[in-house]
Amino acid sequence: MDYFTSQPLDNYLTTLSETGLVRIPNFLNEQIASELESTLSNLNFDIAATVNGRPQLFTTEELQRKPNQEQQQLFSHIYEQASQGIGFVYGRHALRETESTVLKNFQTQINSEELLKAFSNVSQQKIIKASAQATCYQKGDFLTRHNDVVPTEGRVYAYVLGLTKQWHPDWGGLLQFFEPDGTPTTSFAPQFNSLTVFDVSKIHSVTYVTPFAKHKRLSITGWFRTK
Repeated sequence: MDYFTSQPLDNYLTTLSETGLVRIPNFLNEQIASELESTLSNLNFDIAATVNGRPQLFTTEELQRKPNQEQQQLFSHIYEQASQGIGFVYGRHALRETESTVLKNFQTQINSEELLKAFSNVSQQKIIKASAQATCYQKGDFLTRHNDVVPTEGRVYAYVLGLTKQWHPDWGGLLQFFEPDGTPTTSFAPQFNSLTVFDVSKIHSVTYVTPFAKHKRLSITGWFRTK
C-alpha cells in the first residue's frame, strides 16, 4: 500500500512557489490517514502554553495536581496575555519522543527523499529534514498571531496535516493568515487528510476553539528545514 496518494503535486508546488501558501487535499492514502486520526484520538497530549511570556509544557497530571484556584489563576493569566496578542495554549506531543509505530512511520515518510527534494526545488534551498509534532486543540485553546521564522533552525516551510474528520467552521480553530498590519486574509477550516504548506514568514494564527465545539482539532504540524 502506498503511503501517499498518487496525485501529481506539480500544480500545488507551483502555487506554493507563487503565493507561499497551498492546501493539498487527500494527501495520504485514506487508510493511513484514518490510522493517524485514530492514533491521535487516543494519544496523551501535554499542554503547551505561554506563561509570563515564555513557552512552558505541562503534563495533564501536573495540571490536575494543581489546586483548582491555581488552575483558574493560570488560565486567567494565559487568557489575559492572549487579550494583548501574546501566547497560546493547546495539546502537544513530540513525535521524536513517541512510542507509536504509526507516528514513527509518518515521521519517516514526511522525511522521504522525494518530498524533501520537491520542497527543496520549490524553495531553491537545500531542505534536509522535516520536524513533526502532533497537536490537539480543544475548547478554549488558541494560538495568537505570529510567524514561524527561527533562523537557528533553518525553517523554510511550515506544514499542517489535518486529521479531524468532522469540523464546523463556527467552532473556531481556523488556520488564519494576516497582512503585517493585522488585516485577515486567507483562512482554512480543519479538513481531514489535507496538507497545508506555507512560507514561515507568513503571519498566522489558530483561532479560539469555542465552548460549543463538538470535537477536537487534531493535526500533525512541523517545518521543512535546512538545519
